[in-house]
Amino acid sequence: MMTLIVPIAASHADIHKLPQPFRFDDEGTMFCVKAITGLPLSEIKDIYFVILREHEERFMLSEQLSMQFRKHGLTNAHVTILDQPTTSQAETVTQAIRLNDIKGIVFIKDADCYFTTDEILPQNGVAIYALENLPLVDPQHKSYVAVDDMFYVTNIIEKRVVSHFFSAGGYCFEDAQEFCRYYDRLRDYSPLYLSHIIYAMLLDKKIFRPIQIDDYQDWSIDALFKRN
Repeated sequence: MMTLIVPIAASHADIHKLPQPFRFDDEGTMFCVKAITGLPLSEIKDIYFVILREHEERFMLSEQLSMQFRKHGLTNAHVTILDQPTTSQAETVTQAIRLNDIKGIVFIKDADCYFTTDEILPQNGVAIYALENLPLVDPQHKSYVAVDDMFYVTNIIEKRVVSHFFSAGGYCFEDAQEFCRYYDRLRDYSPLYLSHIIYAMLLDKKIFRPIQIDDYQDWSIDALFKRN
């Protein structure tokens, strides 16, 4: 079985404002928890929500998350608290892996979006969705995934439309320790995205498969269009 990591430990401009993933939808579910509810959770051994100490102390997030875990029956969910903001999602994931001594397969889920999928195979993979299926889209803030006729990922790149598929915020890695080794190799690259980790692995002939999803929702885009 695999481990699910939800990284939410980046620094925010206004530390006095509750970050969007920790807010609640109309049904009283925290968005970062709702973000994982479309996954096949029976295949998940442990779930780690990774948050910042400054948010924990200001908003008592551990207590709120624990209530959410009970509400949704997530008996295998845990909170990992980092003392300092990370510079990238990849760093957040690496710290979570090392602090919790995570081994084997890891699935990383963005906290600001939702999708459904029936199965996550125990292999390197990237969740993809087609641009034309979105009613609203902000294409400059996506990473794009090229897939060949044999259904292998051949490229992934930030902010350049090389395919009509974009990364939908779910990433599977066969080996948590291998992920950390690639992070250590690329840690000085700025800005560092998970797409850079995947691209480096593709260059080393690691195989990635696309993970097909349904019911994609991008809450960051919804918020952007509401502001505008």
